[in-house]
Amino acid sequence: MTTPHDASTDTTSRTAPALDAPWSHLRTAAHRLSVPDDIEQRLLYARQRQQIAIPFERDDGTIDVRAGYRVRHDDVRGPYIGPHRYVPGLSIGDCAGLGVATAVTAALADVPFGGAAGGIDCDPETLSWDERARLTRSYARRITDLGPNSDVLVPDLGTDERTMARAADAVAERVDGPHTATAAGKPAVLGGSREFTCAGGHSVAHVVRDVLETDLGRSLSDGTVAVYGTSTVGATTARLLDRWGSTIVALCSDHVGLAADAEGDGDGDSDGESETLEHETGDEDGDGDDVTDDGIDTTVAPSYLDGPGAIDEFSGGTMTGTENVLEADVDALVLAGSGTAVTARNAETIRADLVVEGAYGAVTAGGQRVLEEQDVTVVPAVLSLAGKLSAASLEWRRHVGRSEMSDTRMANELSYAVIDAVSDVRAHRVRRDVGWRDGAYELGLSRLVSAHEVVR
Repeated sequence: MTTPHDASTDTTSRTAPALDAPWSHLRTAAHRLSVPDDIEQRLLYARQRQQIAIPFERDDGTIDVRAGYRVRHDDVRGPYIGPHRYVPGLSIGDCAGLGVATAVTAALADVPFGGAAGGIDCDPETLSWDERARLTRSYARRITDLGPNSDVLVPDLGTDERTMARAADAVAERVDGPHTATAAGKPAVLGGSREFTCAGGHSVAHVVRDVLETDLGRSLSDGTVAVYGTSTVGATTARLLDRWGSTIVALCSDHVGLAADAEGDGDGDSDGESETLEHETGDEDGDGDDVTDDGIDTTVAPSYLDGPGAIDEFSGGTMTGTENVLEADVDALVLAGSGTAVTARNAETIRADLVVEGAYGAVTAGGQRVLEEQDVTVVPAVLSLAGKLSAASLEWRRHVGRSEMSDTRMANELSYAVIDAVSDVRAHRVRRDVGWRDGAYELGLSRLVSAHEVVR
């Protein structure tokens, strides 16, 4: 029996993710596929790395300087695209690893983009709104080659739709084409898609349902799920799976967790999947219709978990340590926290039959090996987040005049893209007799190699 952990002493979720892992996975896949040496060398190393000093004015009039990065890995399939994040301790090595992962994800999503990643070494929580705006504009003006036909930013940890809007506006005078296409995930008033904010969670939720039902032979409506991390991806995934009939029995932020009480007191129903993502992410009229008969109320629990001290006032579950969420006896465990969650040291405590990464670097290579020895199915983030890049591509196409697609149709296209990506990786891994991570990297790499062979 698992021993409960005290929430006040829980530190597992604050482990920095190993973002260099995608490079190792890509190299291993290249060796297994016998990729030609010249193409292998081209794909193992970034085409361009930028590291700059970013000065910006603080509210008190002083000048502060932060380190900023942008790493562009490969553009053989199209312009670069990738995450832009604001996190403390961010390094150019982190961005390089994320760039590799994004290139693979773009290939799996089958969008016409290459992979890139970047951001700023800062803690956005310590900056005012005005300071963040000045920092963002300073970054966008100093990083070269941002633009709709060269490198497109996508929001990530510490950034949001307003960050994307400011970055696009800052480069308006120097780019060719519509400057609004320099970033995806912008506010709707600037032509952004209302579906983008929840696209990552939507993608992960579809992967959980597809793999759970198709590969593990279990009905989602009878399944139990634990979600580790209340990021936008984690919270959205929890709400969607809840709406689709699963029971969310455990949920946590980076610092504290919730376990469902033995008997829920909800009185609502699960009315199925709505047509647009916006309507899938919560109970809009506040009447409690999205509360399931048992499990955690996913429409309100994330806000209590994220608010300092607010969890003490929540009565819809039992406060617990985050490690208890990892160790929950469930059908599926979603890892959507900000750091590494599963390592070789704690993998033996995982009791879920399916683990789906909702963030890059959530499972280390050692943790993966232990989970596989326990016959746990592990789906990597390069596949589960394919829907986010699909949504970014659809928004980009809207801005450059290649699509007049409505938000509802964009939501449907995103769903089809995720389902197709999972189906493609499933067929590849069965044919090659490999796991989901190996299969995803092999298939993504094979598409990149094919593109390089055509232009060779």
